[in-house]
Amino acid sequence: MAKKDRVPTPPKRPVQAPKAYKAEHDPGRTRLIFIIVAALIILAAAAVGIGFIMSSGGGDGDAGPVGDNGTCELQTFPALEATHVQQLPDGYEYNSIPATSGLHNAQTAIWNLYDQPVPQINYIHNLEHGGMVVQYGSEVSDADIASLADWYQQDTRGLIVGPLSEDMEEEDPALSDKIVAISWTHMMRCTTFDESALDDFSDDYRGPQGDGPEKFELDQLQQGGG
Repeated sequence: MAKKDRVPTPPKRPVQAPKAYKAEHDPGRTRLIFIIVAALIILAAAAVGIGFIMSSGGGDGDAGPVGDNGTCELQTFPALEATHVQQLPDGYEYNSIPATSGLHNAQTAIWNLYDQPVPQINYIHNLEHGGMVVQYGSEVSDADIASLADWYQQDTRGLIVGPLSEDMEEEDPALSDKIVAISWTHMMRCTTFDESALDDFSDDYRGPQGDGPEKFELDQLQQGGG
């Protein structure tokens, strides 16, 4: 019997290693991820900024204790427009009581020690020049008022000391037993006379080192002048 022809064995094919799956590039998805990451970064930066403002006592009247045993509270307020007016427009309101900036009369008050309230519309102009005003409520003790007068005499430049007006106490009854020191955009309320706190406030905010928009040297703000 004749032999059958042998079919040649086919050559071996090389086995290819498995390839890793690679997703197709999606420009839209990449752009969306970038936008989300950028938004998170912006939100984080805003949170840090707000925290810094809150901790520094700036902005919308944030407060912090100062002075001996926390007898005083320091606040800072945004500066209001410093325009000269004969009288305040109807409905106009300052952003603090007493006011630390805002519309005011062109005539400054005399730098002095007073036993009657000084018009707010005038002494705000003094604050604009770098002055400091210290006022006390109707329930502050005679001893503390006498201590304020002695403190005033140590350096009278750029300084007004006197009682708060009845109108202010009606607006904020908590002022009746307080001593309040103000400069341009800054206020310190004290529950009793605190010489060290007043000295520190004066060192920081009275004269050209303060935040008054018109920088006057203290020698230009002499007692009896305006």
